[in-house]
Amino acid sequence: MCESFERLADKVAEERAEQTKIDAIKNMMDYFKCSLEEALNALKITGKERAIIAKQLQKTV
Repeated sequence: MCESFERLADKVAEERAEQTKIDAIKNMMDYFKCSLEEALNALKITGKERAIIAKQLQKTV
């Protein structure tokens, strides 16, 4: 039971961290009037993480 709770807590923490990053990128794009590509480049987000964030942001726009 405890192990199951820990896995759930880890998953929630990861999802919250991802959402916080996505919100920060959206704020950056709005404040600096930059594109998604420019924001991701400035933050040096690459690879799989870049694709995941781009996909999530396209859902919200």
